[in-house]
Amino acid sequence: MKYAYWQPVTNSWLRHVEDEASLSLLCVKKTARMAERSGFDAVFLPDTYLYQGKNADQQLDFWETASAVAEATNKLHIMAAVRPSIDQPVEAAKQAVMIDQISNSRFSLAVVSFLREEEQKREAGDVAGTEEFYLQTEEFFEVLRGVWTAGSYTYDGLYYQVQHIDYLPAANKKEISPLYAGGESDYLRQTIAETCDAYVMKGGTVQETASMVADMQIRREAAGKQPFTEFGMTAYVICRETEEEAYQEWERITGVDYEAYVTAEELAQKSIISDDAVAARGLRPNLVGTPMQIAQRILAYEHAGVSLLLLQFSPQLREMERFANDVIPLVEEMRENSI
Repeated sequence: MKYAYWQPVTNSWLRHVEDEASLSLLCVKKTARMAERSGFDAVFLPDTYLYQGKNADQQLDFWETASAVAEATNKLHIMAAVRPSIDQPVEAAKQAVMIDQISNSRFSLAVVSFLREEEQKREAGDVAGTEEFYLQTEEFFEVLRGVWTAGSYTYDGLYYQVQHIDYLPAANKKEISPLYAGGESDYLRQTIAETCDAYVMKGGTVQETASMVADMQIRREAAGKQPFTEFGMTAYVICRETEEEAYQEWERITGVDYEAYVTAEELAQKSIISDDAVAARGLRPNLVGTPMQIAQRILAYEHAGVSLLLLQFSPQLREMERFANDVIPLVEEMRENSI
């Protein structure tokens, strides 16, 4: 199992409680260096769309943040999320090349198309809008790769037009890989299986995640492609000495009483509240409890096919250090003992 941490680019992190730390490039660099020393493998920069509606104007420059992490570290892989409906593929491609060079090939893009707008269109029955969203995502992939690899690249699509882009010497042209992508609809999963290198998921139960991994493996094989290099999943971590303390923190960030949900209907409502409390359904994997409980669940996800956890923490530094000291070694020990 590899471990990445979410690095917020705004003070707005949790959705139902006040911000818990100041944010600056100095803090970002300090966190990155600590993560690299402590056994984290990667940093994930979520797209700024996540923060619309709560202090959306209080945020760091996205690409400047990625560059700062690259310059501050030597081994940490950098994953930056971009969104077809907001980001321009030519600019994303150019920035990716620049940061890939600064980091000595430690950079990847993650094209995320599932967090908000696709769900909203599908739930509203907006068939035409959903199809347009899918086509735009396909064009985004095409332009990315064209800018990276073609000489004097031109593209005339429905959503993107590119005229004679050629800013790299022929010897330096390459795809920035692996190219991560996430999406949950049948259409997007098929597109990702055919065009990308790795698949990232929102948080899910072990059963949900195992089913998604198996589905994507079948699609990948049917497309005649090599297996995905990575299956990633988001999860929010609440690690405490006792289970009671961990669920007290769960109640604080969700704003509800954990023990108050008993019936099936109430448990379903708890799931909805939990899903909304942090980004990308981070609480659904239930990495909440003691180090032993969390380590056991991580191994269950590893068995389900997850190879990269995209972990959310708050307060960031303190909880990342706790996880690195108390959970990561325990996962390794438990894995060895089970062989």
